Order: sequence, then structure tokens, then C-alpha cells
Amino acid sequence: MSKQPECPLWQLTLTLPFEQVENITDIFEEHALTVSMEEAVSDGSLWRLDILFSEEPPSALLDQLPSEHSFEFAPLVQKDWVSESQRMLPPVDAGRFYIHGSHDAPHPARSRYNLLIDAGAAFGTGLHETTYGCLVALDNLRKSRDFRNPLDLGCGSGVLALAIAKAWKTPVIASDIDVAAVNVTRANAERNRLAPLVTAVHAAGLNSRILNSRAPYDLIVANILAWPLVKMAPGICDALSSNGVLVLSGLLGSQEVMVRSAYLQQGLRLKRRYSIGSWTALVLGR
Repeated sequence: MSKQPECPLWQLTLTLPFEQVENITDIFEEHALTVSMEEAVSDGSLWRLDILFSEEPPSALLDQLPSEHSFEFAPLVQKDWVSESQRMLPPVDAGRFYIHGSHDAPHPARSRYNLLIDAGAAFGTGLHETTYGCLVALDNLRKSRDFRNPLDLGCGSGVLALAIAKAWKTPVIASDIDVAAVNVTRANAERNRLAPLVTAVHAAGLNSRILNSRAPYDLIVANILAWPLVKMAPGICDALSSNGVLVLSGLLGSQEVMVRSAYLQQGLRLKRRYSIGSWTALVLGR
């Protein structure tokens, strides 16, 4: 999840049978900023797709949509959410993790893990339910597990990579498909004096020489979106060590069954679930 461009965003919304979802996402995947999906009816037969573009896509791309499906396509009205967020963003308390902006003081307790993250060009201040769920999951894992080769896949601002480095004092690989997010992660690592422990790389999923060379990982955190998590399940599980732990988020509660099924097919089992509002974070292992 990444930087909002200055030009207007465009959103395509359509509802279609589940078996057609993959074909549609394949058409737009290379052109879209994000693709999200949720159940349109309770039996799972129809799903709603919201596809976000940084600019108006060519009409030839829209012409590939099946003629039997109606869709909505329009620009999104934007506002200066960065400055607004910095004014209104409160600190986030998640177990021992304390995420605060430069406008707030760090937590005074020495036992707390203070992380300075300002709202900015990349997703992940800890305030959103998906990031908060991952932080709580990491705090609970800290009490019982030791990790030495972790990966933050889809790092955004790098908050989860920084949290791992802070809690386990171990090197972390942080990757994102967006170059802006990689740069923000590096800057945040510098600001938090964690740069020696955090290596931020630009990569599409696990398609990176650096990521492949460091596998298998004993901890993978992926706070992305439900559909990419489903598509990436085989690759993520191949990169996870035999006793590794996987933390997934970015999925709505209504999408949990779909995501869990994809990882069940790869031999992973649910260890713990965190429900925060409409969102869910999952902890899985073999």
C-alpha cells in the first residue's frame, strides 16, 4: 500500500461470480495501484471488485471486460490527507509497541518499544486496523518465539519491519512493489536508528534475487490485500521455513475463509486470529 499520486485516482467497481475474479484481476493487475475484493452476497457466489488506478486507463483495457457485467468507473475526489493525518493522528498503543508521530512525545516507560512514524507517502502508521492487528500479533509472538531471519513483505512505511527489528534486535528484510514505500522505509529506519538492521528492497512479491537468497524465513509478515495474498500463497509458503510463522493481514473478516483456504492447501494451519473492527489478522504455521 503506497503513495497517493497528485493526479486524480480512478476507480473501477464491478460485481461478478467468484470463478471470474482471477481472469479480471489478471487483466488489470499490471495497470492498477490496488485491487481489493469482498463478498457481494453471503453465499460467496458473487464478489465485488474495486480496482484503483493512478490515472485514467486506456479504453482498450476497459473493453476487455465481459459485456454481460455492468461496472462503475469514475475519478475519486481526493484531499490533502497527509497534512490532515499528521494533525489528527494519535499515538498507537499495541502491546509493548508505541507508535507516535513527530508531533507527540515517545512513551516514557523504558520497557516500551517507541517507533517514530509520521503519516506520509506510504501506508502504515499503526492506526489502521490491519497494521494494528499485525503489531499485536508480533507483540504476542515476542513472548514465546525467537526469530533470526524475518521478512516484511509489502512493507509500506516499514513500521512492521521496524517493530520486528526493535523487538528481536535482528536484521529484517523489508520489501515493497512501490519504490516510494521502499524509500520511506529506509528514511524511517534512519529516524529510528534501526538502519543497520533494516534492509529495504524494491520487489514485486517474492520476485527478487535478494529475497530468494535470504529464504527460507522463520517469520514472514504480509499486510497486503486479500486477493494478492491468495495468489501469492504458494510462493510465500515456499519461502517460509519448516517451523516458520506467517502473519497475514489486509483482509476483511468476510475474506478470511478464502485466504485461509489458500494457505491450508499449502499445508499451513491457523494458530491465532485477531479481529479488529471489520479487519482480520491471521497467524499461521505448519
